[in-house]
Amino acid sequence: MVGFGEALDRIVELFGVEADLTEPVEVSGLARGTRVFRVRGFPSDCEVYIVDSLAGKDIACHPHIVGEELAGLCLEAARDAARAITELTPLREYGGGAVVYEHVLRAAPGYRLHEALRELGVGFREVWVRPRYVVPSYRDHESEAKAIEIVYDDFSNLPRREVLLVLKPDTEASGRTGEASLRRIAEVAEERNSALEELIVYGFISKPGLETIYGAAKDVGFRKVYFFAIGDLTALCHNMYDMPLYGPDESYYAEKGELRLLGGIVDHSTLERYLLEFIPGADQPGDWSARQSIVYTGYGYEPGGIEGHLRNSLKLIERLWMISKGHEWFMEFHEEAIKRELEELGKALGRYPGKAD
Repeated sequence: MVGFGEALDRIVELFGVEADLTEPVEVSGLARGTRVFRVRGFPSDCEVYIVDSLAGKDIACHPHIVGEELAGLCLEAARDAARAITELTPLREYGGGAVVYEHVLRAAPGYRLHEALRELGVGFREVWVRPRYVVPSYRDHESEAKAIEIVYDDFSNLPRREVLLVLKPDTEASGRTGEASLRRIAEVAEERNSALEELIVYGFISKPGLETIYGAAKDVGFRKVYFFAIGDLTALCHNMYDMPLYGPDESYYAEKGELRLLGGIVDHSTLERYLLEFIPGADQPGDWSARQSIVYTGYGYEPGGIEGHLRNSLKLIERLWMISKGHEWFMEFHEEAIKRELEELGKALGRYPGKAD
């Protein structure tokens, strides 16, 4: 049995995990066990933070957590993120009329950041946008042919002749839907003679997704961008969808028949916290809207798709187990984590039986 410290060192080395780019930041009022880290190495107009909470770890490591349990953990994580945002950005320097909260439908309201900010007395105007891949895109965002269209928006609350701070929580894998959302709000802001000054992004964020969002934000006129990532800055798989902390790229293996190992950016203490629970190669956010009981489309509410998420997660984890066995980086505690999660996914499917494939 490999020792704990040796296992951490091996994972960092073999997967190329960047565990030396973070520094702790003091934030008041955080939940027990929550830490905030600044990530070095980005331009001065791009501040990147990681909010490492126990709630965020549970969401990231356990795809069987869905529905109301997920919603509760999301609010816990959002409360810590909201405290970090109010202390580490100029949010409170803006009047409520100059703060715009862009809800990206269907999934992003499930992060519950808007609720956590309201609890802290932060005021904002809400706008809504729904970018969607023209071709269904579960676990496949790699093709340039997969065009994105805006199928709904409501910017009636976006103010005229204001200097704006925009809040935009969402899952940023490739960053393409985020880019579409930013370009749409920029169009409306220009029509109303308002200026985009600062942007705050929160959620599960990959490093490539961050780079895409930062580039788009600067292109449409934001002066500064702040990122607050849950747990880590993830790696991004070949399919431009799966967002593991580290592990084999299952989508690359499925297409090429070859192993490619990936690693994200994380504080060493966070990697240690995740070690016994995270399944190498697993997608931390999963299909975010599908994990939720109900989601808003702009026109009404509809089920998220929990049954499908659970079945897809079970299949992915089984494939990851198959391609990981026998490799030096696949350790006993990884196999134990897989067995536990498959059991929990099976139990969850008993509660959300759905239809057979």
